[in-house]
Amino acid sequence: MLHRILGFVGGVVVGAFLLGDRCSVWAADPDFAGHWLLTISARPGVEQNPMILHIAMKDGQPVARVVATPTPGSALTVTDWVIDGSTVRFNFSGLRFEGTLRPDGNTIRGSLGNDTIAVRARLSRTPKTGLTAADAVVRVDIPAPLAEVQKRTDALTRLRMEVQQQKDADKRQELLAKLEEAQKEADAKIPGLLRDVVAQQADSEAALDAALDLLRNAARYSLTAAEATQCLALVEKQAAAYGPRYLRLQLLNSLEALVAVRDLAAVAEATAARLTQAPDAPAEYLARILQVRKTALTTLNKPDAVKAVVAELAKLEERIDAEYLKNVPPFRPAKYPGRKNPDANRVAVLELFTGAQCPPCVAADVAFDALLKSYSPRELVLIQYHLHIPGPDPLTNADTVARAKYYGIKSTPSTLFNGQPHARGGGGMAQAERKYNQYIEFIHPILEQKTEVTISAQARRRGDKIDITVEVGGIRGDDIKLRVVLVEETVKYVGGNQLRFHHNVVRAMPLGAEGVAITDQDFHKKLTVDLNDVRKNLMQYLDDYAANVRPFPKPDRPLEMKALQVIALVQNDATQEILQAVQVNVENKAAGGP
Repeated sequence: MLHRILGFVGGVVVGAFLLGDRCSVWAADPDFAGHWLLTISARPGVEQNPMILHIAMKDGQPVARVVATPTPGSALTVTDWVIDGSTVRFNFSGLRFEGTLRPDGNTIRGSLGNDTIAVRARLSRTPKTGLTAADAVVRVDIPAPLAEVQKRTDALTRLRMEVQQQKDADKRQELLAKLEEAQKEADAKIPGLLRDVVAQQADSEAALDAALDLLRNAARYSLTAAEATQCLALVEKQAAAYGPRYLRLQLLNSLEALVAVRDLAAVAEATAARLTQAPDAPAEYLARILQVRKTALTTLNKPDAVKAVVAELAKLEERIDAEYLKNVPPFRPAKYPGRKNPDANRVAVLELFTGAQCPPCVAADVAFDALLKSYSPRELVLIQYHLHIPGPDPLTNADTVARAKYYGIKSTPSTLFNGQPHARGGGGMAQAERKYNQYIEFIHPILEQKTEVTISAQARRRGDKIDITVEVGGIRGDDIKLRVVLVEETVKYVGGNQLRFHHNVVRAMPLGAEGVAITDQDFHKKLTVDLNDVRKNLMQYLDDYAANVRPFPKPDRPLEMKALQVIALVQNDATQEILQAVQVNVENKAAGGP
């Protein structure tokens, strides 16, 4: 995930840009005037230098401007610049820098990130006024054991990429065998190398990186309770130098990994119990810490303590939910004024592939939610497929994975408009309005189109069974497919990107991701969905994934399925274009009723 944030920052901080926001407070001492080089340390042994900024006084206020980047050419806006005493904060690329001036007056040490992930970063006084491409990424010395870890990790990454890109079946099998052998060797060697760094260089940044790696992979590296306690103490001591946000996130991510290991639950609980008492901790952070305590206490079979934590968490969650719904989306979406073409009848369909553990998906997800406020389902059908990218997501299922394979989707966020890919990429919360406006540019032309294809649907629920009827007219053919999608209107699940609610989440595709051919000009299809079977299939899929691929960061598996909707799509598989669509609410009827 740290690599993702490095790539994200590196991909956008590539051009000269101006920084004109003024700070709210300026202290006469210390003096921040001068040139400062921003350095990001997202990976041991590698530092990235995306910009030099200059701070000067103007009309009694500090004004900063970026004077150099390694690759000039693109514009970037930096906002919310604040100098408060010895603290510096500013935003760019959906990320926030927070740092504190060191006593020497020459270094501002802190972190760059958001409320879910942050990497070490610093501003250093520099005589330079320019940067070259060679300055963009700089290799720095690290202890030999950690360098060996990086070498093996990089080799595994290259092998995985080769496997993904290899089309020849025999060569792919050879690469898979090579990857398996390299992984076994790495798993045997890397834990010892990391333990050596922690033991021999406990006061170094390298030891902090090694301890974090051990904690994040506690299960794979067979970390003992004593080692976990030692690593947590090291992280707490070393990470504090980079500010409270960085410290909180490193401890929290470490505890969420530890609590998934039964033998380490007591260690996680002891530290989490202490962290809940931290003054001025953000509510979202406290909620995640309480979730760790709940999981740990459940593992430790302490039901009374679990009840107390659950009650405390419920009160906190209610407050956080209310604040979230008040502020997300962070802009006011406009209501669609209607079609200009009186003959237009085509329904627009936006399919979003996302992940609850994906920070760059925030902008896309929030824009998706905002579109729900702007359009009715008669105008725009919105479908959200979850994937295990970059980490395990309990809202993923076999059908969403199959749908992604159909389109060739390998990254999140990815968006398709009536089956055609557009508006790729995402960002943080600050980019949500931009993504919303970008999506509208592709939606409005579709809404002005006329089609001869017709589709209607009904969905009626009796107990845990849903009877669905779909009628299609105006088209037929072997490549013309009907696909039925069962979505849940709202699912609450707080994953790594901290979005609290997800909408129109795909729970199943009852006819399969491949759909059925529309063979008649007037096509009728009836089917029944048993929600007990849907839940069973979802649980089985998630159990298998956790056992055979990767464990989930927490045990939550939202399966309420209260507010359900059925979406029917007519799609041309030759072009993947969605020709027409309909969305209907599932009518709830008492079992055995009329």
